[in-house]
Amino acid sequence: MSDISVTLPAELYKKLQSLSLKNGRTVEDSLELAVAEYVENCEDVYNTDLNSVSSLERSFFFSAAE
Repeated sequence: MSDISVTLPAELYKKLQSLSLKNGRTVEDSLELAVAEYVENCEDVYNTDLNSVSSLERSFFFSAAE
C-alpha cells in the first residue's frame, strides 16, 4: 500500500466521519473505497468512449463502402 495525504474541508470531513461510523468503517477505509470506485468509473467511461469511437468508425466505413 501507498500512503497519501488528503486535505478536506472541515464540513466534508465531519460528514465522512459520520458516514464511516454509520457504515462500520474507518475514515481511511471509506476513502479507499471512494477512490477505488472513482478509478473504476473513470476506467469504465474511458473504455466506453474507446468502444464508441470504434463503433462509429466501423459504421462510417461500412456506410461509405455501400
